[in-house]
Amino acid sequence: MTIAAFTLVTIQTVFWQQISVDLDLTIPQLSNGNSVQLAGLATGCIFFVPFAVKYGRRPVYVASIVVLAAVTWWTARMETYTEVILTNLFTGLAGAVNETTVQMTISDLFFVHQRARANACYFVAVMIGSFLTPMAAGAQAAAQGWQWSYTALATAFTILTIVYIFAFEETKYIRTVTGRSSSSIREISLDDGTKPPTASEDGPSSVQDKKDAIDADLNHVASHTMGEVNTVPHSYAKCMRLLTPTPEPLWRLTVAPLSAIAFPHILFTALQFASGICWLVLMLTSTSVIFSAPPYLFTTQGVGNMSLGPLVGNIFGALYGGPVSDWSIKRFARRNGGVFEPEMRLWILMPPTLFMAGGLCMFGVTAGQGMHWIYPSIGGAFFAFGLGSYGDIAFTLVIDTYRDLVAEAFVLVAFFRNAFSIVIPVALTPWMATMGVQYMYVTAGCISLVIGLLHLPLIIWGKRIRTALAPRYYNVVEKINAR
Repeated sequence: MTIAAFTLVTIQTVFWQQISVDLDLTIPQLSNGNSVQLAGLATGCIFFVPFAVKYGRRPVYVASIVVLAAVTWWTARMETYTEVILTNLFTGLAGAVNETTVQMTISDLFFVHQRARANACYFVAVMIGSFLTPMAAGAQAAAQGWQWSYTALATAFTILTIVYIFAFEETKYIRTVTGRSSSSIREISLDDGTKPPTASEDGPSSVQDKKDAIDADLNHVASHTMGEVNTVPHSYAKCMRLLTPTPEPLWRLTVAPLSAIAFPHILFTALQFASGICWLVLMLTSTSVIFSAPPYLFTTQGVGNMSLGPLVGNIFGALYGGPVSDWSIKRFARRNGGVFEPEMRLWILMPPTLFMAGGLCMFGVTAGQGMHWIYPSIGGAFFAFGLGSYGDIAFTLVIDTYRDLVAEAFVLVAFFRNAFSIVIPVALTPWMATMGVQYMYVTAGCISLVIGLLHLPLIIWGKRIRTALAPRYYNVVEKINAR
């Protein structure tokens, strides 16, 4: 689903040459459509994620893929500028699920030492959809027209819709004890009718006291429910149920992402990912403009083939940010007396920082001077290596640090990412005309370097920040889960 969703999000820039002729549209008009899509991606998660938290991941995934299938069929037959704007808007709104709910699913299914590898798989899928499938789409469009490329993608979405409806199980887990269900330890009902104390009920006044109280609650639950925990496998009908509700108020889940702004680890990830995707959008949109003009004069297929370098770079980035990151934190934890700290993931981020900034500069300088296409491709590969590994590590950092705020955190991350990127399609033409391709990308590379180096302060002071903000974190989680 991730591959198909990101294919739909990115392939239209490959078809700009053909669409502009067939629909009699200008490049700035097509850029406006891209900006509308990014606005949809920024706001869609605000609507979808609260439902994913309260009613389960399955209904949100199914609704998203149904909308994506329908809008792709529509896009294959669009004929007016209004349809370009509307299809991009619905693509963004439905595609936002892939930027937030996937992280909730990873948090549901994987242990801490497996999450970076899971995120690596996710980022490989993102980059396949962003770079590899556009190559195939460009080749198909050159031979048959852009409408057939969308028709092929719509067919894939339709097949995926059937698979999701009949085979995708709910990943939201509700602990079942003595016949009653709960989404958190604070809600577990005991045999004797009592409930574990919360921070608001004569509760602990310090973080350590709170942890001790939770441990005591767990022991108390275990002592009262030995042999009574429900371990009966679910039937197919129950696995395929559409809703898995829990008692959190929907309105509180909608405004909860605002609480995530208070945590620097989440803001760090939001800023890093927003920066990286901002430059990715710049590269995708400018590639169509640069390589369809002299001295390159590439066809639609040639423009699509420029995605090969970034794809290869991202595969290595996924290996670095996934298996290498998981291996490194186990090694660092052993050196730390067996204690894992989330900031340990940041210790290997310097190479991706340098590769991302250097790749942007290399791409812009070589393309701006009209050098052989292999050099911009290598620059794109360097950039994608940095983006893939940096995004993987930063995403996993949030899941490790604030396990109970994953949904809210990634709503904020997705909003930042797309809000930043909205400006790029609109500003691309005047920015390129004012500064030229070389200086535009060198400027982007310098900004990327400064933002990337922010991981150093978090390595130094991150643990102190987490400790200082722990009471606020527990209070936020308690308010979100309150009935």
